[in-house]
Amino acid sequence: MNFCKLLDQTCLKRVMDAPSVPTTNKSKNRRKVKTGCLTCKKRRIKCDEGRPSCERCVSTGRVCDGYGIWDGIALAPGSLKYKRASALSNTIVLSQFQGGSRKPYSIGFEYFRKYTVTKLPGVFESGFWSSLVFQASVEEPAVLHAVTALGAAHRNEETISLVEYNQAIRHLRRHLNRLDNHALRVSLITCMVFACLELLKGGFKTGHAHLSHGMQLLREIQTRQGITSFDGPIILRMHPQSVEDALVEVFSRLNIQAMLFGQVTAHLIFVGERAPDGSNYSIPSKFQNHTEARKYLDSLINGVYNLTQQTRNIFHGHLRNPEHLYRWKEGLDIALEQWLQTYNHSQRELLANLTPRKMYRTPLLRLYHTMATIMVATSLRGTDEMIFDSHNLDFRALLRQAVELWDMMHNAYLAFKKLSGYVMPAICFTADMGFIPPLYYTVVKCRQPSLRRMAIEMLMSAPHREGAWSGSLVARMAQYIMALEEGRIYEDLDIMPTYHIQQTEVPVVPHLSRFNDINISLPERVGGKATLFLSRYQGIGGWITDSRQFDVTLYDTVSSRIWDYDATTYFGKLWNGEDYKN
Repeated sequence: MNFCKLLDQTCLKRVMDAPSVPTTNKSKNRRKVKTGCLTCKKRRIKCDEGRPSCERCVSTGRVCDGYGIWDGIALAPGSLKYKRASALSNTIVLSQFQGGSRKPYSIGFEYFRKYTVTKLPGVFESGFWSSLVFQASVEEPAVLHAVTALGAAHRNEETISLVEYNQAIRHLRRHLNRLDNHALRVSLITCMVFACLELLKGGFKTGHAHLSHGMQLLREIQTRQGITSFDGPIILRMHPQSVEDALVEVFSRLNIQAMLFGQVTAHLIFVGERAPDGSNYSIPSKFQNHTEARKYLDSLINGVYNLTQQTRNIFHGHLRNPEHLYRWKEGLDIALEQWLQTYNHSQRELLANLTPRKMYRTPLLRLYHTMATIMVATSLRGTDEMIFDSHNLDFRALLRQAVELWDMMHNAYLAFKKLSGYVMPAICFTADMGFIPPLYYTVVKCRQPSLRRMAIEMLMSAPHREGAWSGSLVARMAQYIMALEEGRIYEDLDIMPTYHIQQTEVPVVPHLSRFNDINISLPERVGGKATLFLSRYQGIGGWITDSRQFDVTLYDTVSSRIWDYDATTYFGKLWNGEDYKN
């Protein structure tokens, strides 16, 4: 939506034009009740806004529930304030829909609260989705209407979604001419909700435009706060201290997902308190939880991608790789090894108080670590696509990890379906990364025919969309890429998605047949066509290009024989080389 792009650009201009003002504690007589603690708001009395708990609550023996969207402590998942603030926010928001003409529209918010908010962050906790959006909905109608529109869209209530979307925009207009942190925070929170709404509905370019503007705005805010520099990285702090920290986490996570498909301008992300000197990745000796481990791994994946892109740009400019890129690669190699050692040493802490949802995190993180290891090892390759053949064992390990995660999730689904009669929703959508990016990476870079076909089988069976990417769309593109690269060299061989065919027994895809660069251009809306752009390097500066368009539909179907039957049996047969058609 053009208005939303204008909103992002307006807020960005406001931040850039605003003077940098050091943070100071305001005197009590200047504080307003509007930003008081949730307990005092509920009691409808003036709050003195003491930190971390207000004196009015403490002096009367009450529990101070914190300051909602202004309290960084309350954003830490698992904290007592986090749980109390979220529960109180839900109650207050639901009361706003009771009776009158607004009652029918509570359908969207109820669906968002019960279902959408549990699907968007994937298998990891998110202070943004579980707490911040609800707390912001209490005070800001723009956020309330935005999340209601998102929930209605997820439930296929298009009329309600459109009405609520327009209401959110109407309430958001009053923030456009303001300069304070409150207005910027509300704009960014709403921007993220709008991005997910557009991606869910199939507004791919608009969704990614929201994401790109939000990342740029966050960088500008951190520059004003002295956390980073104008051209420095975006800082992802381990322990949230402000609303901006929760926003950085959710924006950066979705940005990495889009970035792996080449959709959003690359932003360098570091984990720490301030921008580091040089490309130094400091990995702790212990991870306290999976979320901490994921933040460090996300930062490393982001670094690997940016290193690869810088190397690619230098090569296309016919320049030599500067020395700092080799040092950057060496730092990433060391950091990835350190991450794995810390992750292995932290298993006791990570497996404590294990829940069904937490069980998926270990294989998922190992899956992405394996992908990142291959990416960094090949990051300075130039046009040498043959280098990937030396990593077939790594691709094999990646697929084994994907199968392990697949089996866990699908067997849990089958058990839940048997008990509850659960039917998968028409739009199974998440804003987080899952199977699809690593499997896509395997298909386009692993030319071992059995492994490649197995990755395509899994993509074709993926029952959900991750951001803009459905398994079936990516699988169709992958099949086209594979067909062009392989040509007819395997037409007389019965290639199955199995390890029983040894690498020495099959021909190798020639280097001149392999694509060096692969880019995807998404349509404005579903019903349009995605364009796949392919480039081969032919030597002496010569390139051959190709393109192909693919229909994009919102409701990508999945084979019921795979999803509704025992996934372990199905992919176990593929893995062991048995005839899965029987």
